[in-house]
Amino acid sequence: MMRKTVAVFLTASMMLGIAGCDAFGVRKEMGNVDGVIKEYGNALSKLDEEKILDLTNWESDSKEYKAFKESFTFDGNAEYIWNVYEATAGTIKLDYKGASIKVDGSKASVDVTYNIADWKPLYKETHDTADDLVKAIRGSKNVINVDGSLEFEKDGGKWMISKITKLDEVLEFAGEWPNLETKQWPTLPTEDTEPADEPTFPTGTQFADSYGKAIAAYLKVLEDNEKLIKGVEEAYKTDPVGIYDINGDGIPELYFLACNDEEFFSCNLYVYSYNENAGEALKQIEVPAVMYMAASGGFFQMYATPNRLIITHAGGEDADFKYWTEIYNFQWDLIASYRRNYLYDYDAPEDQASSVKYYEEEAEITEAEYNNVFNADVANTVIVLAKNYSPAPDDVEYPLVSKPSFAMLGYESACTYLKSLQG
Repeated sequence: MMRKTVAVFLTASMMLGIAGCDAFGVRKEMGNVDGVIKEYGNALSKLDEEKILDLTNWESDSKEYKAFKESFTFDGNAEYIWNVYEATAGTIKLDYKGASIKVDGSKASVDVTYNIADWKPLYKETHDTADDLVKAIRGSKNVINVDGSLEFEKDGGKWMISKITKLDEVLEFAGEWPNLETKQWPTLPTEDTEPADEPTFPTGTQFADSYGKAIAAYLKVLEDNEKLIKGVEEAYKTDPVGIYDINGDGIPELYFLACNDEEFFSCNLYVYSYNENAGEALKQIEVPAVMYMAASGGFFQMYATPNRLIITHAGGEDADFKYWTEIYNFQWDLIASYRRNYLYDYDAPEDQASSVKYYEEEAEITEAEYNNVFNADVANTVIVLAKNYSPAPDDVEYPLVSKPSFAMLGYESACTYLKSLQG
């Protein structure tokens, strides 16, 4: 029988026909690097300078940092034509092959091609207003290609960008002033409120009372678990708190990572929701040991469709590595669970050593049956709520890397944010 608080989980791919544990490790790291590349490309297309810097390991006095800041220096009048620069950057697409990602120990690299609308003739042409130029840029069929590369270093278990080449060529438009006929400047862009940047919640009168009580209750939960939540920040170097309206009822849920002992050997994932009848925040889901100090350290991710919450978790040994999944409805009932096993037989011939098995509950199912479930869930995903790895290119969950992703918060930041919601 399924238990509501016992988590089961899911995925990541192995390369078949290559040595077992090493092959799995390389594929896993390729997937993790690929996730950073996707985050970088998304941030670049939004001109999110701060986000890109968060993905790097640069010190402020390093030559890489100084070169990046120089590339990101816009014309002094940029505030008046920011929509033009924003539209130009919005056409940037990174072209590369996931299989071309090279991983060598704690270093990795990939060759990329930046595709960007050919803005040069458009900036030279006379346009009545900046808005007219924006339309021309977005409608352009001509593309500039810039070949560059990215290098990475693994720092504390997390891949960070260590070098970016040719970014100055990609952002050359930042120093150009377009040829505008009049001074009808476009309206400055509104603050981006997509889930990947900052959570926002409705505060209308219908929910105001429960909303305020929920925020106060979540602050109490965080306070009660402060030491073990901060232990995650200290031991695992990751932001541990999420606040997001998962079920769409106007009241956010609180979810967080907390060490399950004061030695910080492992940590659990918790999901809390506010219960009006109980008048308090109730723990709805607990996933044990999503990260741990031993061996590979554990992998997890949590994502939501319009009506399902899906939690994945992995662990085991090189010869028997398991990925489990639990699927919940928005009443927080466990409605399905799946498992995928990667097996490696060291005594078998090399071409027969690797195998994968799939299960629904404890019943073995086919790969096609397994994939049908997750193809649908991935396609319907609204947001990736939390993760410490990115699926490899061959994984059924790989399309999740292009979905909106919530940026987890540190303990203090989460408390400050919740207090700000109290008005």
